[in-house]
Amino acid sequence: MTQPAGSTSTLQDDGGAPRTRPRGPVALSLPRGRTMPPEQWSAHHAFVLRTLAVLVAAVPAYALVRGHDLVSAALHTAPPALLALLAWAPGVGRDARAAAAALGLMTTAAVGVQLSGGATEAHFLFFALLPLAALYAARAPFLLAIAFVGVHHFALGTLVPHAVFEHDVAPLPMAALHAAFVLLESWACLVAWRRFDDRREHVEALVAERTAELAAQRDELAGLAAVVQSTDDAVVTATPDGRITSWNPGAERLYGWPAAEVLGRHVSLVGTGQELPADLTTMPTGTMERRQRRRDGAPFDALVTLSVVRGQDGTATGVAAIVRDITGRKRSEAQAHATARQLEQQAGELARMALHDPLTGLANRALMQDRLEHALADRRVRRHAVLLLDLDDFKAVNDVCGHEAGDAVLTAVARRLESSVRPADTVARLGGDEFVVLMEDVEGRRDVVTVAERLLRALREPVAWGDERFTVGGSVGVTLTDAGDRRGMDDLLRDADLAMYVAKSGGKNRVRVFERGMREEVAAQDELVRDLRRAVDGGELRLLYQPQVDLRTGAVTGVEALVRWQSPGRGLVEPSGFLPAAEATGIVDAIDDWVIGEACAQLRSWDAAGLPELRMAVNVSPRRLATGDLAASLAAAARATGVDPGRLEIEVPEAVAAGPDAAAGIREVRALGVHVAIDDFGTGSSSLARLRELPLDRLKIDPSSVALLAEGAAGGSLARAVVALGDSLDLEVVAEGVEQPGQLAALRALGCGAAQGHLLGSPAPAADVACLVRTGRPLVGAA
Repeated sequence: MTQPAGSTSTLQDDGGAPRTRPRGPVALSLPRGRTMPPEQWSAHHAFVLRTLAVLVAAVPAYALVRGHDLVSAALHTAPPALLALLAWAPGVGRDARAAAAALGLMTTAAVGVQLSGGATEAHFLFFALLPLAALYAARAPFLLAIAFVGVHHFALGTLVPHAVFEHDVAPLPMAALHAAFVLLESWACLVAWRRFDDRREHVEALVAERTAELAAQRDELAGLAAVVQSTDDAVVTATPDGRITSWNPGAERLYGWPAAEVLGRHVSLVGTGQELPADLTTMPTGTMERRQRRRDGAPFDALVTLSVVRGQDGTATGVAAIVRDITGRKRSEAQAHATARQLEQQAGELARMALHDPLTGLANRALMQDRLEHALADRRVRRHAVLLLDLDDFKAVNDVCGHEAGDAVLTAVARRLESSVRPADTVARLGGDEFVVLMEDVEGRRDVVTVAERLLRALREPVAWGDERFTVGGSVGVTLTDAGDRRGMDDLLRDADLAMYVAKSGGKNRVRVFERGMREEVAAQDELVRDLRRAVDGGELRLLYQPQVDLRTGAVTGVEALVRWQSPGRGLVEPSGFLPAAEATGIVDAIDDWVIGEACAQLRSWDAAGLPELRMAVNVSPRRLATGDLAASLAAAARATGVDPGRLEIEVPEAVAAGPDAAAGIREVRALGVHVAIDDFGTGSSSLARLRELPLDRLKIDPSSVALLAEGAAGGSLARAVVALGDSLDLEVVAEGVEQPGQLAALRALGCGAAQGHLLGSPAPAADVACLVRTGRPLVGAA
């Protein structure tokens, strides 16, 4: 496609915007070129580089064949080799690499001509390589190649003719002849280039125009298809002779036939025997009622809207039908009767739901109240019990795994409670994680407590939910009715709730029976909790340190930090007097953080005083391992005081370590470098396999096992087993509660590594421990 000189043509640049290109004489003789896509340019350039590499490798070989020595061959090879390297260099721009490649091709041809002695045949290498410069579709490489040939033939051919032409020919005619050949070939390349560019522009314009049309059609069809696919009505199209051509999801739902099984089949497949014309396009269009048939053969009444589909020339190409099921409207009387029966059933279900918990199926508060009022009607001759049960730590299940897991736990608890009581007893869910058991006509307090303890044992069995295992405990408050008792349901539940509160305050997983003095007990407990909250913030807590002694050297290698409460009104309170209340109310978290921070600060103080490095053991609440924030608290305290976490040790009760919730917390703590010891080992139920899985450092023999050592070798069998177990697991064993020299001697004989107890040093203030360590004398003789 050509245009007159001086005209312009509209092109598309790389970004798709039109650009105008001049069409003057120069432009007609030399194309402007185009910007190739990176992938296409790289492919063309790689071909040129491979060709250039072959030529560069051929130059020294040809030089040696022509009788040149190695130095001369290397000198002839150097120029094209350097240009080839420049053309290959990744850090150089595209234009520079293309120019270098074009010059490299021409330089290789020039070196070949010179090595041949100006042989005419060698000049054809220029003609063979010149078109490769046009592969870049850019002016610069092609102009450079042509200019190189001109300079080589005219300038060098005039100055050093024997380097370009044979010795026995006149250089000027040969230069003119070669120039004619070069110009002719250049003209041929340019014509091909021009024709290719014009054709490409024309094709690109056509492609862009057609692409825009197709995109508009695609968008329109996509919108129509989305409507057809999303509608609940059946949309079906068919050829004039009745062959089904499309079948939307609404048709699949309405008729029951998947599209793959009906496409191409006749529309009579879904009819009920009505006669259809041979050409469906002759049928009357509009909306009509038709009897249709589902895949299973069931007939139904349908409202069919029929229309004829026509092509661009107006010729009928098929029919389209929109089908809606109106069976419900046609059978309204039957539906009304069915609805009445359904409402009757729902009324019965609502009546049941009004008296039962929808999640667990247990009795609800209303049904419990009705049955309790019945039971209390003849209470002068019968005795009844109300057990109020509240789950311990149930909130953690919802917080960690969501309400689905919580519902699964509540349902499992409900089934266990039902299976743990008598068939005549009533189990109800009051709401949340609170349950009530009504036991009518009980013999006495002992029988009720036995049932309550059975309930708690049933709760302690893990609840499976997917890959998770949840262990929830509970606390039970019990109230009993007596002859002449005039308390109503609310009074009984309030007293049972009070007993349950006392059970939780005592450490959870307990049963307490309501007694009249319990109100004063609860009041005292509330006062204790208030005082304890003030104690944490008011600086009333104290730490004492009990030395831990290496039984091989007798030296103090560490201490165990023991918290005490120095109350202004209560005096010195031992841990057993306030830690259960702290556990029940959550205050223990603040106490743990204070103990950890104070213990780290004391280690830092002892280091500053020049004492040898000691290990600091602290007891932590079992709940801290489950909540997952113990490692963060330890890390923060160690960072704030500059203490190496490897000098810290947490002591975990054996029963807690055996539980599934503690493993993750223990691993997080151990990852900090903090040591982990199993406290009171020998009193729990941990398995050897469980111990092998945990990253432990020490086992601490329970004081009750150490006390048996004084009774002889037989009594020390448990301590001996713990020491042997520690050796097999490569764990250090520490004995607690050493109070007699005989116990100490027995522990040494068993190979126990360390010990603590009143014989070796009672819990003491930090200053006393510092004096003890600073003296340098062992507390006991070295073994």
